[in-house]
Order: sequence, then structure tokens, then C-alpha cells
Amino acid sequence: MSAEPDPQPTDDSARTESTRTPESYTWPLACIVVVILPQVLVPARDRVGPPLLVPMMEGVAFLAMFIIAAKPGPVPRGARPFVLFLFGLLILANALATIRLVLLVLNGGKVDGSPLTANRLLVAGAIVLITNVITFGLLYWQLDSGGPSGRILDPVPYPDFQFPQTVTNGLAAPGWQPRFHDYVYLAFTSALAFSPTDTMPLVGRAKGLMAMQSVISLSVLVVVLARVINILPG
Repeated sequence: MSAEPDPQPTDDSARTESTRTPESYTWPLACIVVVILPQVLVPARDRVGPPLLVPMMEGVAFLAMFIIAAKPGPVPRGARPFVLFLFGLLILANALATIRLVLLVLNGGKVDGSPLTANRLLVAGAIVLITNVITFGLLYWQLDSGGPSGRILDPVPYPDFQFPQTVTNGLAAPGWQPRFHDYVYLAFTSALAFSPTDTMPLVGRAKGLMAMQSVISLSVLVVVLARVINILPG
């Protein structure tokens, strides 16, 4: 009997393989740079914080991620706890910067020798909100389903978030898995809508983090914008 030819991979299996390739760290690294630059380039007289310690911590996180990602081959799964720790520090630093900003706004007076003008407050609020979106997006990306290295496994670990493409057929190719930009959008909607939109948190830690992110954004929007409205001429 002649040997049967090996079955050719179907289009579905080919698409599944293409969606399971290791994810690049280029965009996460670029987003950390986006967070750092305004904090070091905008003069202190034109903003309110954050303290110098915050961009220093973000710089350390960038260098550590760059060293990990620069090694040949996929990023090792063993590096994930360290990366999660770094992202947690970034979120903690931004939360402390938010508390400092809110207290300064409530107390009034001068900061760094300059009065609290509407422009300074708007710049400070924008820096905190941008940092809030990017740092939580980074943490969601690294936390969900074992991180980017876990989402290329078969089977994929249980998810922390439920994206609509994973539960409804026809919305994406078979084997679809979220990428970094999906988590940044998740963080963006959580920061501005104060609640889940199209993506739902499934586990307690995901729900707690989304609640924390919403509180940070709400604090900045309510306190800072209220102060700005009072400062602006009627």
C-alpha cells in the first residue's frame, strides 16, 4: 500500500499560527518613552509635579525591559514576575503623584515657587491621565493569560479579561489573541468611562485594577477640572 500524503494545513490552522507569534516589545517600550518625555521636558514652572523620582523609576523600568527584550529569541517567561513588579511600581508612583496633585490643588497656594495657574493644572492633569492609561495598559498586557509569552501557548492559560473576539465567532480569525494595542484601548476606556465597555474583567485582580484606575482618573478629572474652572475668568 502506498503511503498516504501528509495532510496539508488548512487556512484556519495557518491563520492560527500567524496569530501565535511572539509579540514585539517595541510598542510597550515606545509608550514608556511617551510617558517619560513630558515629565522631563516640560519645565517645572509650567506643570505641577510629578516629583523627579517618578520619571527616574520609569527610566529604570524602560532600561530593564529593553535589556530583557534585546536578548535573542522570545522574551523568557521567567522574566514576567520582574516585569510585573516594574509595572506595579510605575502604577504606584503615578497613584502617589495623583494624591500629591489632588492635595496641592485642594490646599492652593504656590508650588515650586509659582502659583497654580489653569495651564499648569491642565498640563499636570494631562500627564497623570496619559501615564494612567499607558501604565495600566502595560500591566493588563503582561497580566492577562500569562502575558505575551503565555498567549502563544497551546492551550492558552485562563484569561483575566474577556475580549469580544474570543467569545463571538466571525469577529476575528480563529485563534485570535489580544495584542498590546488592545490592552491600551482597554486602559483608555477604563480611565474615561469609569467602567468596562467592550472588554469585561473576569477575575478579582482584574476588577480591582480597573477600579483603581478609574479612581485615579476620577480624582484628577473632578478635582483638577473644578479648580481650573474656578481659576478661569468668568
